[in-house]
Amino acid sequence: MQLSHNSWQAMARAKVAEIHSKIPKEWVLPDTDLAQAKKQRNLTGPFMKQFLDDEEQMIIDHDSGDLVESIKQGTYSAVVVTRAYCKMAALAQQVNNCLHEIMFDFAMQTAEDLDHYYKSHGTVKGPLHGLPVSLKDQFHVKGYDTTMGYVGWIGTYEGSRDPAKVHQTNSQVVRELLSLGAVLYCKTSLPQTLLLGEMVNNIIGTTLNPVNQLLSCGGSSGGK
Repeated sequence: MQLSHNSWQAMARAKVAEIHSKIPKEWVLPDTDLAQAKKQRNLTGPFMKQFLDDEEQMIIDHDSGDLVESIKQGTYSAVVVTRAYCKMAALAQQVNNCLHEIMFDFAMQTAEDLDHYYKSHGTVKGPLHGLPVSLKDQFHVKGYDTTMGYVGWIGTYEGSRDPAKVHQTNSQVVRELLSLGAVLYCKTSLPQTLLLGEMVNNIIGTTLNPVNQLLSCGGSSGGK
């Protein structure tokens, strides 16, 4: 049976294609690596790090406090840190289907602005200056969908198609994070309505446990 372009299945497929289209070409894994990923029980640690250079591995291995301090001391720029986190998120999405929104362009622009602020003022913008932060897909970020796993919320504001509302709102937590210098780079997968202990929805399907692919990653913060 041929599906209508307006069917929910077609809407979901288009959204998935949109997500993947935002992965930079240089970070797209070849089919051989994707096939190897499917054979892995544990996707974390050495398997993922093989795709990162030494500096990117060091950045990813830092805890949040040390990373913020390193940026404050000028060891790393916000752009370098953000790029490493965006690359890791792009890799994770390809092997474990864990993102609803890729916001790399927004993240890199934010990081560039923060680096300019640092150079101009000789200090950081706030206590989270340059720290990459992912969000569950329940928080609004201007310019991006917030679906909460609902197919019917794709391209809308909580189901409304009012152009004065669609993609025009930042949630309070988003405003707070940005004011503190955080860099928002992606929105992670969650089950429809968030009220489920498994990460599955009708937009992207299922996210599995990256440590053990034989298990669920749980919910509602599945993509995290």
